[in-house]
Amino acid sequence: MVQETYDELDVAIVDAVRSAPRASWRDLAPVLGVDPATVGRRWSRMHSTGDAWVTVHPAGSATPSCAVVEIDCTPGRSAEVADVLAADVEAATVKLTSGARDILVLAQAPDLDALSAYLLDRVGRVPGIRGVRSHLATRATLEASRWREGALDPEQRRRLHARAKNRLEQQDMGLTAADHRIIRALNIDGRMSFERLADHAGMGPVAVRRRLTRLEEAGLVTFRCDTSRRLSGQAVAAVYFGSIDVRDLEDVEGRIRALQGIRAASLVAGPYNVIIDAWLRSTAEAHDLERKMSHVLPGLRVQDRSVVLRTIKLLGRILDAEGRSLRSVPLLADTTG
Repeated sequence: MVQETYDELDVAIVDAVRSAPRASWRDLAPVLGVDPATVGRRWSRMHSTGDAWVTVHPAGSATPSCAVVEIDCTPGRSAEVADVLAADVEAATVKLTSGARDILVLAQAPDLDALSAYLLDRVGRVPGIRGVRSHLATRATLEASRWREGALDPEQRRRLHARAKNRLEQQDMGLTAADHRIIRALNIDGRMSFERLADHAGMGPVAVRRRLTRLEEAGLVTFRCDTSRRLSGQAVAAVYFGSIDVRDLEDVEGRIRALQGIRAASLVAGPYNVIIDAWLRSTAEAHDLERKMSHVLPGLRVQDRSVVLRTIKLLGRILDAEGRSLRSVPLLADTTG
């Protein structure tokens, strides 16, 4: 694959897309101070090489049941096991890691029964696996969709924020079969045109636009833009496993969001009650971030940590060794039948 060279404008375009994932190039160009053709051309280059992409996942009341799964493997078989699991719809993210576990998986399913069946009947029986420990996620404290590279100035962020649509009050409504088809298509390409979405959903572009607007305004879907490690400049991913006194959870959640380097954090049920994902520029920053967390989050006790050796799959995207997207494994089962 051709090794592309990226500059500050490319990173700024990515951050702008993170803030407004489906905005037109015409809308983003004035914020970035360039013409729409330049934005479109540069994004197309990053997207075509797999260095940047937009995807979507269910949120709000449509959030699937999730678990962070630690897997121990027979020596020498962890890469093989990771590749097998990466083909599963339920395995949204698959990472090879250092430390006390060989593989970390973010598993998800429509409900707890389906998730339990996947963990017990599928994961536990994959050849090469010696042990499985599951931590059911109870709440996302910080979603990866909120990650930013810091490439935009305050005025640019303000202008993009002003574009954001106001969400309706969360409503307890399920996804229809048509909604599932739309989301599956957006798993493949979150910036897919309404015309192409209409083909996937089996309805007209106007109806698709109306349904997607409803999903966004009701908070039933979340868009996120991911990049390869080379484009982001964040060479190392680390995972911290810790415990927080339940009386301090509300205060800690707000402080976690303010810590630079933390990409995502989830509250889980298990021997740890919080799992934190971080993006770092070097392994040397792993303990630096832990030290910062100890100061900002005095109630947090980090009990274990792992460095990610390689991310095999990231929220439905199979990645290469450089973290570039190769292909999509949709997150939702096919509901067209």
